[in-house]
Amino acid sequence: MDETNLEKTPIEENNDSQNPGEKEDESRILEFFEYKEGIQRPSLNDKLIILYELTKIDKELAEIDEEKGDLPEKIKALLDSIDTIEAIIKEDSGKVEQFENEKQQLIKDNKVHEEKMSKYDELKYNAKSNKEYDEIVKSIDAFIELIEKNEKRIKEIDSLNATVVKDIEERNLRNEEYKKELEENKEHLNELNTEFEDEENELTKKRELLIVKIDDETRSLYERINSGSMRGEAIAIVRKGNCSGCYNSVPPQREIEIKMAEEVFTCQSCGRILIDESILPNS
Repeated sequence: MDETNLEKTPIEENNDSQNPGEKEDESRILEFFEYKEGIQRPSLNDKLIILYELTKIDKELAEIDEEKGDLPEKIKALLDSIDTIEAIIKEDSGKVEQFENEKQQLIKDNKVHEEKMSKYDELKYNAKSNKEYDEIVKSIDAFIELIEKNEKRIKEIDSLNATVVKDIEERNLRNEEYKKELEENKEHLNELNTEFEDEENELTKKRELLIVKIDDETRSLYERINSGSMRGEAIAIVRKGNCSGCYNSVPPQREIEIKMAEEVFTCQSCGRILIDESILPNS
């Protein structure tokens, strides 16, 4: 069959109708993207541009967090302090209950001892011998000793109990102050959340649309660098041989490799992902 007579597809006809400049643009676009399972996968150049755009979004989100200050951390710290104090109060309240139970048992025991001692006191007048009398007196003395020992312990319990009760009162007062401060901080944070809610939601949606366009490995690298103090600063531009993040120089060979954009490179000094200035949209 003569190949020249084959019917051209609409895409081929469209390609024939394009001028050389259009074909060159299409070739560049096809080079930037590969198609897999119907999903557009960006080339490395486009991936770096996506990371650059992500950094700008994360920078704005970080600035919003800065406006909120350390309120979230303060609220968490207050909640932790309140929980800790309440646990101690609960433990101390258990001690108070134990002290009270022990004291009541000692009072009850002393009452029994006194009743028995009273009976023995009556018996000593009816003793039929000195030996019997001495045994009765000895028993009375034993009860007196037990009563005195119990009374001494009751005084100790009262002293210990007073200390624990005082601690509970002080902790309750401190907790009330913490709870008041907590409500104030929550109210302030809610006001800020309301103020920035729309902006935050819009930025978060933009971020979600961008983050899914990069592969898991690159996303993991970016998120790791973007955490903590580097939030919103995970990307650095190479300008005149220097990293815009830490201002340290980039080796000439590495600078060439970064400009070629065939691999993702990070700064050897600060760890940021490096992008050559020439690939940025506004360059």
